[in-house]
Amino acid sequence: MKTINVRTQSLAAGGTILAISLFFFTPKLFSKKPEPVNSTLSASPPADTKIATDAFIVKRETITDELQTTGTIAANREVDLVSEVARKLVRVYVREGSYVNEGTLLYKLDDADLLAKKRRVVLQAKLAQLDEKRFRELLTTEAVNQQEYDKVLTNLNVLQAEIAMVDVDLAKTEIRAPFAGKLGLKRVDVGAYVTPSTVLSSFDDVSQVEVNFTIPEKYASDVRAGQAIQFTTENSSQPFVGRVVATDPKMEANTRSLLVRAISENRGGKLVPGASAKIAFILHVAQDGIRVPTQALIPTAKGYSLFRLNGGKAERRDVKTGSRTKGTVQILEGLAIGDTVLTTNLLRLDTGIPVTVSSLD
Repeated sequence: MKTINVRTQSLAAGGTILAISLFFFTPKLFSKKPEPVNSTLSASPPADTKIATDAFIVKRETITDELQTTGTIAANREVDLVSEVARKLVRVYVREGSYVNEGTLLYKLDDADLLAKKRRVVLQAKLAQLDEKRFRELLTTEAVNQQEYDKVLTNLNVLQAEIAMVDVDLAKTEIRAPFAGKLGLKRVDVGAYVTPSTVLSSFDDVSQVEVNFTIPEKYASDVRAGQAIQFTTENSSQPFVGRVVATDPKMEANTRSLLVRAISENRGGKLVPGASAKIAFILHVAQDGIRVPTQALIPTAKGYSLFRLNGGKAERRDVKTGSRTKGTVQILEGLAIGDTVLTTNLLRLDTGIPVTVSSLD
């Protein structure tokens, strides 16, 4: 009987604890009242919220499309002076490095044997000339026939031709300036035996210089004779001006580039053949050009786009770009003069979103 009472008391105590627990927890389990939600996380911005952005007004400006490249300066005309005949050099008339006029005698080769040959032939020709005169007089009186006179006349003509041939050989012993220019450094001295393969010196016309350079394939159709170029060299900070005179008839297959030649005056001899030149070549000039800040561009799969202001809202426009500078880019299509381009907060913009302009340039 005592055991039964103890169990009864234990069951009563357990029931009391269970009732208390249900009293506290049951309202939370079965209550239909929703839990409060953090309003800050779920709230969306009001429909009339405007995105602050800076803007740029498109203006008309002259845009020069300029190509920069490097080239090489060359003499307008240059030759290596050589002898046409193998003979001994007996005299040099002009100092190396001198400027001379066309036809100036520069070198003289030994011609003693040729002079002796000419004297002999000249004497023979004088005798033949006397014979021709005498036979011509006899022919009028029919003392000699026509055949005898023709032989004498032919002999005279042959001797005169030999004199002309000797004069040609004598001329080859004199090496003269082929044009006005500057004589280079001497390669041989007096007394040397020279042949047609011996270079006596170089000779250059540097009153003008050629500027040879190449341009990429896509600009080949933009080059024409008469176009101006500007260039500088390493040995002078002074800018020089030249004009295109010709282009190569075909492109280089390996580099897909076109060789262009320009001519520049060389007053004072500041331009030295063989030097490199940094060239600025103007391809064309746009009078009604449009430029916008580079930061306004947004890369797309098709190219670039930007946002412009349209009735207080952002409007996305696809554009076609042209030449670039350090901070701007030319717009060829997609904008008009007077448009307002948005330049900041671009990641928060889309077509139709209201904007407010914080700064206008």
